[in-house]
Amino acid sequence: MRVVALANQKGGCGKTTTATNLAAALAQLGHKVLLLDNDPQGHATLSFGFRERDFTLSTYDLFLTTDILVEDAFLEIEPGLHLVPAGVELSAVEMALAREPERDVRLRDNLRRSALPYDYILIDCPPSVGLLTFNALLASGEVIIPVDPSCYGLQAVRKMRETLTMLRQKKGHDVVPRVLMSGFDTRPLFVRKIMEELAELYPDDLMETIIHHTVRFREAAGAGLPVARLDPDSRGAHDFRMLAREVAGKESLVAVPALDHWTALLHGPQVTKAGVRFEADFPRARSVRLTGTFCNWSAKGLALAKREDGIWEAHLQLENGRHQYRFIVDGAWLPDPHNTETVANEFGGANSLLLVP
Repeated sequence: MRVVALANQKGGCGKTTTATNLAAALAQLGHKVLLLDNDPQGHATLSFGFRERDFTLSTYDLFLTTDILVEDAFLEIEPGLHLVPAGVELSAVEMALAREPERDVRLRDNLRRSALPYDYILIDCPPSVGLLTFNALLASGEVIIPVDPSCYGLQAVRKMRETLTMLRQKKGHDVVPRVLMSGFDTRPLFVRKIMEELAELYPDDLMETIIHHTVRFREAAGAGLPVARLDPDSRGAHDFRMLAREVAGKESLVAVPALDHWTALLHGPQVTKAGVRFEADFPRARSVRLTGTFCNWSAKGLALAKREDGIWEAHLQLENGRHQYRFIVDGAWLPDPHNTETVANEFGGANSLLLVP
């Protein structure tokens, strides 16, 4: 799974256009995609035709509650493409979390608790570098920085790279940057000069695909559709198909500590000589217990011990075969976010699945 933020402190550079159309294009390639609207303006939500009256749970709830997860809040755009919507209430998150510890990793922690059957999670950020954007960057292993053809666009890219450097130095978190030329009309001379400057300044970060300027993007957003659905043969639809292929093709090149950490979290329980080791990453939880078919789904469950690094751990002796299980985190029954193997349960959700050979 790859988590990609779309961020730039400058407005009007095509973040939401890129987020919505890239998500749709990746889904068309057969990938399972989640688009998370992390902007109080809710433009990604509007771009798919949803209004605030159309949903009750949103990104706001992912920040401020521990028992509401992605699988509770998403809307299905089409098979393989889900959206967690946002509305104006998201603007209250920064004030609500002002005194909370670790407030800049609330989104990351929620994603880790969620059962995420996705190949890609795209996070559309607001045009600012505040708490919402920091949460998105600290949850991501990559960031796409759309830049429009202007001198202000160049300055915004420099500022975003300074932000990434600060996250590396102060948080120990690396994010792979990718600079995307967005909304470019390549005919004017000054635009070509900006393209040359971008290529000179960011030769390793600059993406090959160029998103060309076209009125089709505004028409598609107004219709609540990705441009590929509005006009599949348009230049805009072609550009985003190219971008989706480029993003998917870079998967083998992504190898940074942040993504390695995600991989480690998603490996699931491990069979060892001491038994099956279960790990749960719920650092703010007061109590974590384990229940499943091996204890007849006891509501009391089996207690996990909290290690010094904040990870909860337990070793169990289990018989050979298939075992279904869930964690009970402060009373909430949750699937194992570290285990991608699941099976549907009778309540419309999913239980985590473990095979002991």
